[in-house]
Amino acid sequence: MPYCLNPSCQKPNNPEGGRFCMNCGKNLPLKGLYEAIALIGQGGMGRAFQAKDLGRLGHPCAIKQFLPQFQEAELMKKAIALFESEAAQLKALGSHPQIPELIAYFEEDGCLYLVQELIDGENLYIELQHNGIFSESQIYELLVNILPVLQFIHDRQVIHRDIKPDNIIRRSLTSPELVQDEGKNNCQSPIPNSPQNNFVLVDFGAAKAFTTDTANRTGTLIGSAEYIAPEQARGKAVPQSDLYSLGVTCIYLLTGISPFDLYDDESDRWIWQANLQTSISSHLARILDHLLERAISNRYRSANEVLHDLQSLAINADINAGSLGVSYIPLGNSPQIEELIEALDLGQWQEGDRLTNEIILALVNKNRIAQLTPNDIEQISCDIWIAIDQAWMKSSNNRFGWSTQQQIWRNLGGRLIYEENNYWEFAKVYEKFADRVGWRKPRWLNLEFSPKIWRKYENLTFAIAAPQGHLPSLFFWEGFNLIDPVFYRLAVCRQK
Repeated sequence: MPYCLNPSCQKPNNPEGGRFCMNCGKNLPLKGLYEAIALIGQGGMGRAFQAKDLGRLGHPCAIKQFLPQFQEAELMKKAIALFESEAAQLKALGSHPQIPELIAYFEEDGCLYLVQELIDGENLYIELQHNGIFSESQIYELLVNILPVLQFIHDRQVIHRDIKPDNIIRRSLTSPELVQDEGKNNCQSPIPNSPQNNFVLVDFGAAKAFTTDTANRTGTLIGSAEYIAPEQARGKAVPQSDLYSLGVTCIYLLTGISPFDLYDDESDRWIWQANLQTSISSHLARILDHLLERAISNRYRSANEVLHDLQSLAINADINAGSLGVSYIPLGNSPQIEELIEALDLGQWQEGDRLTNEIILALVNKNRIAQLTPNDIEQISCDIWIAIDQAWMKSSNNRFGWSTQQQIWRNLGGRLIYEENNYWEFAKVYEKFADRVGWRKPRWLNLEFSPKIWRKYENLTFAIAAPQGHLPSLFFWEGFNLIDPVFYRLAVCRQK
């Protein structure tokens, strides 16, 4: 039902189809285009409404109405500037799937309005209240999703200045934008079943532009006190200030404790790790501590640098089953699986590779890997996929196996669903993947830019000293287009 936006209206709800409020007579659709239908939030600066964009066939949108509760002229001036800043920054940033789209900004009947994309979902503060503290994998998921957005805005000379759980929304799984994105990309994130665009950064009212020569003079104190960096508290925000706030957000989500209580003033240090309810890996703790450095020079220089650490540590550090999402379970009594386990435990890597291919082909009654289809992959039970993967991971101490290969594949930008119209993009990532796991070699040794050639199968390294992810080589020659369906199947199976 249309909702009247007159702040003084005593009966704002109106029957469907009306153009004027039955109580106060105000025009219901703003500019004749944007019709509020429900109040979804209000505070000292104004109100927010769920709405319909009548110019886009009733497409959902959000309306922000500026209604500051200030009497002082100076405070009112600053509040207006912040409201206008949000529109300016959203307009300057342009289109990004993880930033609300600015639809319109205008004044009507003495009120300022901002119309933007409606994000269907809960912010992380509410999610924490409903579901409890976050796990390590959830924090990793958040970082790999939100860091590219920060890099995007920083590249455009914008500092958000108010990164906190309330301003990060996880899209609902039924969100049209998320469903559409899953259909196209089907989960590019390093975390199983976490689409790349399922976190949205909102509330750019505190955002401010910066330039190289004014990066240390970005204005007065703005932001939420619990999350702001020391330099921002002095009115000198820089891009790394957003990274600090993201680190504080992460330790709050991991502990559920106010950031004020996670810092010990007496010893002048963070004590968040002492307040964890469950342990996390040392490499994630190191990354968070680096984000939380009080001195800017000791902090990460960019969001991309944090992402690089996340990716390199996930591959090269001591990868354990928990960080890969693998939980070891008792294997079945299949004779073929037992034979595979025995071969791998004895370090017979080439025999294990042959048996892996043999088991998969026998299950779908095919003679060659090239004959396999994504549908065949789907028909093989999860128990088999998990059992084979576990056998490789356990025998190689996580050096070989599909989980390790999947981590590498995703970190290189590989998608989990192969699409023919993206063949060349897929092939490019596949070549990088083959180089990383050692399936290709330089044509001329010791030349950095030498073209790469594929190794013959018999020239693979069937030894524990082989590059990480070198084995199994099920997709090596004939089944390269199966690499993403298998990884996707494995991700689905882990969620069951």
